[in-house]
Amino acid sequence: MLGRLWRILIGPVLSTRRARHERLPVLLALPVFASDALSSSAYATEEMMLVLWSAGEDALRYAFPISMAVVALLFIVVFSYRQTVYAYPQGGGAFIVSRENLGEFWGVLAASALLVGYVLTVAVSIAAGVNAIISAFPAMLPYRVELCAFFIALMTLINLRGARESGLVFAPPTYGFVLTFAILILVGLSRGFAGDIEPAGYPPYGEGAQAFGLLVLLTAFARGCSALTGVEAISDGVPAFKAPESRNAARTLLLMAILLAGLVMGITYTASYYQVLPLKNESGEIVETLTSRLARTVLEGTPFEWFYYVVQAATTLILILAANTAYVDFPRLSSVLANARFAPRQLANLGDRLVFNNGIILLGLLSALLIVYFRGDTHALIPLYAVGVFIGFTLSQAGMARRFARVKPPHWRIGMLISGFGAFTTGLVLMTQLIANFRYGAWITLVSIGVLMFLLFKVHEHYMTLKSELKPRLTEPRASMRHKVVVLVPSVHQGVLQALEYARTLSHPDEIEALHINLDPRPPAVYRRVLKRSKDEETELRLVTPAAEKMQQEWRAFVPDIPLTIIDSEHRSLVEPIEEFIDELIDAEQLDQVTVIIPEFYPRKWWHHLLHNQSAWILRLALMKKPKVVVATVRYFLER
Repeated sequence: MLGRLWRILIGPVLSTRRARHERLPVLLALPVFASDALSSSAYATEEMMLVLWSAGEDALRYAFPISMAVVALLFIVVFSYRQTVYAYPQGGGAFIVSRENLGEFWGVLAASALLVGYVLTVAVSIAAGVNAIISAFPAMLPYRVELCAFFIALMTLINLRGARESGLVFAPPTYGFVLTFAILILVGLSRGFAGDIEPAGYPPYGEGAQAFGLLVLLTAFARGCSALTGVEAISDGVPAFKAPESRNAARTLLLMAILLAGLVMGITYTASYYQVLPLKNESGEIVETLTSRLARTVLEGTPFEWFYYVVQAATTLILILAANTAYVDFPRLSSVLANARFAPRQLANLGDRLVFNNGIILLGLLSALLIVYFRGDTHALIPLYAVGVFIGFTLSQAGMARRFARVKPPHWRIGMLISGFGAFTTGLVLMTQLIANFRYGAWITLVSIGVLMFLLFKVHEHYMTLKSELKPRLTEPRASMRHKVVVLVPSVHQGVLQALEYARTLSHPDEIEALHINLDPRPPAVYRRVLKRSKDEETELRLVTPAAEKMQQEWRAFVPDIPLTIIDSEHRSLVEPIEEFIDELIDAEQLDQVTVIIPEFYPRKWWHHLLHNQSAWILRLALMKKPKVVVATVRYFLER
């Protein structure tokens, strides 16, 4: 039943041969890889103007110049990353570039920064999308966290269905968002130049106002740089493009930069012209976003006031779907790390729909935890956001500059100059981010990156140790292996008899031990049990309860050739007596290996499993970690 439900949700299994058909053309790749960057224009300007607003009306005059600086930085990064997609068509982005050219430590640092950044991407995008809903319908404010969790679950499900399907789902909202805001900006500018609207003055900031200075400018610029988050996604996912992969990725990068630059500058200029700011409630929470206020102002008094809801719907969709950029790149980068033995191997497994299921589910869980912890507050999440991204920018471009100097391809000096200048610029911005946002939460991002780096190196250390220990070595073959089979007997039933038949195929009956653990050894008991481990061993008297005596009678009726050992468990433990019995058996007979067979019956209906204890599963976990022990489960499938 669960399998059928899973198949309905994510679709039929795709053949591995279909992987090349799941690749994306430019028009579908843009919404998949660039939705994060494009959607950030909806909140980057707001965050920048909130900082300037706290320093008074004079500071807000710098909003448009700061947006121009952000756009200039955007094109520096994009031109540098265009070189990366040509040099590394296999993808991997900052991790591959940094590791290959700067060293392992810097590669893991870049990967850790990007993974943390992708988790924050989902949290910020979903929270901003829900804020757009709340702006149009303020009554939804108390349900902000629940809405965020719902949309994260929805995005996880969509991405589990596969890359091509997610591209088809995201294309209309992405292009619709660009078109909607292009219309809004043009209408706003035309009405402003025609003198239809007289801009109202900026409202006072209220509590928490500060003096205007260099730190305010730097903080505003740092918050505005959140518009660049997601730019690196294309370089991570080059293999997802249709051939020629690198050329299509480079075209998508440039197209994304042009659209994003137009949106950031257009929204900032129009909002500054109309002197529009977000709306706060009495407790200081933002209850209406900047773009919502801008749309109300521009469309007020026109026959097209209904277009406000189109703007809000487009903003909500693009912001929620913008999380898709992280859903594409987090699993892909995780798989690259797994193949390089820095992450668990399960993250490299392709799922039924030719996507990395484990990475997608992991990203959904981590971002949901972040949403719950920060209560879906975008303003609290933004300061954490850009630090990891700019670490990746800086290391990737520094790695490319080093590669140009090392490999010396044609025109390598120009390429090295572009990448070197990009690394220098983004490095300065990274320091600005740390200075401006450290006390607002950027330190949390740094700690998270450090912890993740430690974990990745520990995983790598384990895999390298494992590789060394499993390396084949020439040894003298053994003449024979001393081996016994232990069959666990919970009671005498058909499943146990089937397990005994399997045991007989492995060893002679003289080498088979049947073991029953009596979990309720209540008196009265008498000295009747005689235990023999081997033919030459002396007998030993033990107390036997009536239940054990009955068990022996049933056993001899069905299995007369294999003696049954019964051990009373005084403290009702199942695992400990079995482990002690096996250890004594190995020591007494100097065995090289013991095969423990666990009989288990398997119900036909899934809910029947809930009616039985999970002792077989517990025993497997306990015994598999013991040396010289092999665990085999023999299942008896029930007919009804």
